[in-house]
Amino acid sequence: MYKSQTQTKRKVTFAKAPIKQKIKFGGNVVVSEAFVKPQATNLVPKIHVKKGDLVMVMSGSKELGKGKTGKVLAVFPKEGKVTVEGVNLQTKHNKQKTAMAKAGMTKKEAPIFASKVMLFSQKSKKPVRAEFRKREDID
Repeated sequence: MYKSQTQTKRKVTFAKAPIKQKIKFGGNVVVSEAFVKPQATNLVPKIHVKKGDLVMVMSGSKELGKGKTGKVLAVFPKEGKVTVEGVNLQTKHNKQKTAMAKAGMTKKEAPIFASKVMLFSQKSKKPVRAEFRKREDID
């Protein structure tokens, strides 16, 4: 006699990263610790930057944009990612669908992990930690 899918127990693994709940091959479930804290009321992980902040990319390759500064265009707290202007550009090839549409290539910013960026201070011309936001009035 075979066990049905509902009777089998899934092994739950907890990760530190702010990721969505994932069901992996073999029935294993990976859940972020941010989603299972008993005292937490807001289950969305916190990110140290907000939309419109000036940030500097601290890690990664030169192609990704290490050392570049740019404005945060979008924040995705559930994935733990941010989109930065002019960083991690990805090229998409567009095919001409109609007679009016044009074919060609478009470049678009893709999200990167928020841990790779640091808040950038224009006064001191160097990256600073998020707690200096109040001291230097970076907003």
